[in-house]
Amino acid sequence: MSLTFTKLNAACALMTLAAAASSQSQAPAAGEAQTDKPLPLRAYVPSTISPQAAAIFGAYKAFILAPQPAPPKTQADFDALYQMAEQRSLPRSEALVKELQPVIAERVIGGTTVYEVRPKNYRDDGTLLIDVHGGGFVTGSARSNLGGVARMAEATGKRVFAVEYTVAPRGRWQLVTDQVAAVYKGLLDEGIKAKHIGMTGGSAGGNIVAATTLKIRDRGLPMPAALLLISPMSDFTEGGDTRTTLADADPVLHPEQVRPGLDAYADPADQKNPYVSPVYGDFTKGYPPTLIQGGTKEWLLSDMVRLQRAIKAAGGNCDLEIYEGMPHGFPGIMVDAPEGKEAKAEQLTFWKRYLPAAKP
Repeated sequence: MSLTFTKLNAACALMTLAAAASSQSQAPAAGEAQTDKPLPLRAYVPSTISPQAAAIFGAYKAFILAPQPAPPKTQADFDALYQMAEQRSLPRSEALVKELQPVIAERVIGGTTVYEVRPKNYRDDGTLLIDVHGGGFVTGSARSNLGGVARMAEATGKRVFAVEYTVAPRGRWQLVTDQVAAVYKGLLDEGIKAKHIGMTGGSAGGNIVAATTLKIRDRGLPMPAALLLISPMSDFTEGGDTRTTLADADPVLHPEQVRPGLDAYADPADQKNPYVSPVYGDFTKGYPPTLIQGGTKEWLLSDMVRLQRAIKAAGGNCDLEIYEGMPHGFPGIMVDAPEGKEAKAEQLTFWKRYLPAAKP
């Protein structure tokens, strides 16, 4: 696969990078990520990560250093961005689905399209996961992320419901959180108990899962058993230490590229609403056990730290696992590196603890 990428906005590029990294057949040696010339901070590869992870960084050095395009402004710009991302992601997703051979059924639950993904040789243990994809709130789809969902189903042995929410600008925070909440309620209406449902999402998807859980709780519904959030954004404002200190060090996210998607999803006046920025939620009213995973190279590191502290300060149960030198969304990028394998094992332990089999 070519390492030459057309530069999309940062969130879209992340999705492309995450999909491509695990299938990369030839990656440069770790040392090739370093040069004698001073490089921007975002290209720095620490010596404290595994050689495999360093090789992946090296493979994407050109991507990391490429000039950024003009951020999208019009609906036509966002549509073009979305279509380009889909064209790049779908073939890789379809290849992984073909390899893993899950059973996939398209359904409508609560008025929203979902893809129910069952791993090969599935045995119903009475539990399930709801997955909400990332993409900076403006790109990505459940369909183009089915490869990753199939991998999750294969690893956990559970069926996974991937939600096809409406991305911004057409889908804003009120609609999107309502769509995810409607899927959750629809599953409850089918007889699935809340204690048998886990929810997961990465990046924008992690934000949507965290925020929708607050909405579910505030509507008087029983909350899901547990949440897995990977590199979630928890604050749409510019709050947080690393929003400044790591703005030039994150190898994937460029603040000026991310901002248009945030403003397309939520007006500035709404950006401290807990259903937009869950870090401002009232967690004293209860919240599910939560696992947050991220890396030290992330612009959103403070978002993760602050969300974990907010949940714990209210008496909640939240583990924050930060991995040395890892970038945004690293479990999907570093699948075959020790860091990715450790993160996967940690996820499986979390699900076994908080979403154990409900059937023998």
